[in-house]
Amino acid sequence: MNSSFDTPLVSVVIPVYNRVSTLERALRSVLMQCYDAIEVIVVDDGSTDGSQAVVQRVNDPRVQLVQHDKNRGVSAARNTGIERANGAFLAFQDSDDEWLAGKLSAQVDCMNAAGEDCVLVYCTKVVYGRDEGRNFGDRRVACVPPAGATDLSGDMRQALIHGTFISPQTMLMRTDAVRRMGGFDHRIYGSEEWDFCQRLAELGRFDFVDEPLVNTYIQNDSISAFNPRVNRSLLTIYNNMKRRGVAPSSLADPLARLGLTMVRNGSPRQGLRLLRYAMNARLCPAVASRWAVGEVLAKLTPGPGRLVAHNDAIPSSNIREIGREND
Repeated sequence: MNSSFDTPLVSVVIPVYNRVSTLERALRSVLMQCYDAIEVIVVDDGSTDGSQAVVQRVNDPRVQLVQHDKNRGVSAARNTGIERANGAFLAFQDSDDEWLAGKLSAQVDCMNAAGEDCVLVYCTKVVYGRDEGRNFGDRRVACVPPAGATDLSGDMRQALIHGTFISPQTMLMRTDAVRRMGGFDHRIYGSEEWDFCQRLAELGRFDFVDEPLVNTYIQNDSISAFNPRVNRSLLTIYNNMKRRGVAPSSLADPLARLGLTMVRNGSPRQGLRLLRYAMNARLCPAVASRWAVGEVLAKLTPGPGRLVAHNDAIPSSNIREIGREND
């Protein structure tokens, strides 16, 4: 890269909440990149463990510390960083993860080569603490995306309906595109990058650097898949997808799985509502198996036919929202 056009400023946003033991590693992995046209915006989201002192100790003029007066959540912290960003490109780093050498330069090269209609470039990450079967343990490791994954670049709108393996610390984006689509939805907890990528994909293509350029580490306080807030956030995402015109049949499978999770973890009324919606939308046979429906019926309904009775079905045309996100 040998011109100012090829070396645009990259704004790196690092949200942090009580990560005093890992923040310095994360921050130094950004500052040690060979691509040095960067500014680093650390947004402290109300930490009480001395994380601010770690930033001050690094003492690098490229780093600025922004502080929230109270904990507002990771999406709000990233949005604060987006507002402060001066760079043409935007990147995120998590306060407990690590960029590897050459990450930024590889992604900037890819973005420059891809053209103006490319709004996001991401890379492979190495996850320490779980394997590709999502079995957790200290000696388990996975690459994401996994070998053999398809639909990794181009128009990603259809692929992102079913989920995402793109996480914030692997992304490089055009700042103006992120601002046009409004940043992160602060209501979403635990799956915010999925909704973020879906909305950004409406504005342009994605590209992929097929190199492991980020190390991520499963922490003891990582967000649980069984956290009620996570489940409500998934429901918010599905409602957002429905508003954007995603077909009910495409949502049936994940909604049925979410409904079963809610039934088993203390939200039976909401879970049943989602299962009814999914069945009405012709959910896929893999989820509408006899054992799954039988389990719900046996545990939660007074009669064997209530869940699937014709009178009890909820026509999708009568549903303003898939479910109540605050139940």
